[in-house]
Amino acid sequence: MPDARFPASAQRLRAVVESSPIGLLMVDARGTIVLVNAEVERLFGYSRELMFGRQVEFLLPERFRNGHPGARDAFRANPSTRQMGAGRELRALRADGTEFPVEIGLTPVATDEGLFVVGSIVDITARLAAAHERAQLEDQLRQAQKLEALGTLAGGVAHDFNNVLASIVGLAELLVPATQDTPEVNRDVRELLDAARHGRAVVERILRFSRRQPMRSESVDVREMVAQSTRLLRASLPPNVRITTQLTAGPRLVRGDPTSLQQVLMNLATNAAHAMPDGGRLEIITDDFYVRDGAARSRPGLREGTYLSLTVRDDGHGMDEATRLKAFEPFFTTKVAGEGSGLGLALVHGIVRDHDGVVELESVPGRGTVVRCLFPLLEGTMPATDAAPGALARGSGERIVYLDDEPTLVRIGQRQLEALGYHVTGFSDARAALAALQADPTTCDVVVTDFLMPTMTGLEFARAVQQLRPSLPVLVLSGYIGDFTVSDLEAGGVRRVLQKPVSAEELALAVHECLAGG
Repeated sequence: MPDARFPASAQRLRAVVESSPIGLLMVDARGTIVLVNAEVERLFGYSRELMFGRQVEFLLPERFRNGHPGARDAFRANPSTRQMGAGRELRALRADGTEFPVEIGLTPVATDEGLFVVGSIVDITARLAAAHERAQLEDQLRQAQKLEALGTLAGGVAHDFNNVLASIVGLAELLVPATQDTPEVNRDVRELLDAARHGRAVVERILRFSRRQPMRSESVDVREMVAQSTRLLRASLPPNVRITTQLTAGPRLVRGDPTSLQQVLMNLATNAAHAMPDGGRLEIITDDFYVRDGAARSRPGLREGTYLSLTVRDDGHGMDEATRLKAFEPFFTTKVAGEGSGLGLALVHGIVRDHDGVVELESVPGRGTVVRCLFPLLEGTMPATDAAPGALARGSGERIVYLDDEPTLVRIGQRQLEALGYHVTGFSDARAALAALQADPTTCDVVVTDFLMPTMTGLEFARAVQQLRPSLPVLVLSGYIGDFTVSDLEAGGVRRVLQKPVSAEELALAVHECLAGG
């Protein structure tokens, strides 16, 4: 109902002020509150009766109150409509003692009673949260773009580096039997082979990190994997880090990708070593761990059954609770800029999850860290192989066309396969190889081809071969296969794909399977 004490225009102005979605508050020359609207009551949690006549500073956090009168006097000396505290985050205090960020605009109002100041107050909590979320999304986008760039780079590097490794592996394998009479040289050659195979595993990890390499799934003896990795760790970690192991007595099999599982251990061990800059003990433990139904319910991702526990323990500086809670977040790192990407533990978490396992982390500042990875344990022992160790599947004069744009790799492939009883014709030019097959497609039983070549890809070469003779099997050796799917390769007649560098054993088995129609 209209108030008869005020003219209609004043009542309309009062209604506008009262219904404004922005908090409006007026103070006099002494900073005393003389007017508030309903939004100010809502923002601060006080009734207007409790605010009238009080100094405006009581709406500020304690730490800002002493400096506010001086700022108010400075405004009165040079009054103008403007934002308060431009470039700074302003805070206000609610009746319940909680703080909230605000944006305040100041407008001087000259009257017969003196200068008054109207403050417009907006709670910007939601705006700041949205800006923070947007900044996070933008950061995630930048990180995703970095990873995509890394993946593109990894593909090109992998192809070239794997060709180098293929030459090293191939020549070293040819030297192993030739150096049997000189044990010291033979041992050096075998160590060279181990180093090259480790290089291959590094490239696979890069490609898998960039999501350009599918995860293999096979039975892996974790105990043996730990033993092999420990040898690499002793050679790569600082000498003041003492590595000890406690391993199960017999084989312990899990279903997974051997390279990824090795990456879990290498990342955990490297992180542990970084936590002990002055040296210390790094302990690696494998054990059986039975998860009962009650424990499974308290551990999301687990179900009742027997698990293989892979534990890495260090006596480094440890983590506080805040760091521990963020340890597995991508790009979170406690290292200074340039010393770490923050991806190590995030990758560990992702790999373990992909293997239907879980990761548990315990850490106390000054008392070290324990990381336990639980993987579903397979029953039984290591699967038996048809051939004795070191025995290779042999041929009986079958004819093979071997194509690679690297002449050294052609020579190595020829020597490896001819030593197994095959007749091999080598080419370092795809057009020459295709011309030979066009002349007589029946003179070949298996085609072995590189994937990335200057004139055409291995898939394009396989498609051309299929047009000549659909039943002719094609085996592709790849330093980097790119983004082609399995269906793309199968449609092109590709029977098998092997990742370079390829061992003589892998090559012999793949050729044998192609000939057998596998």
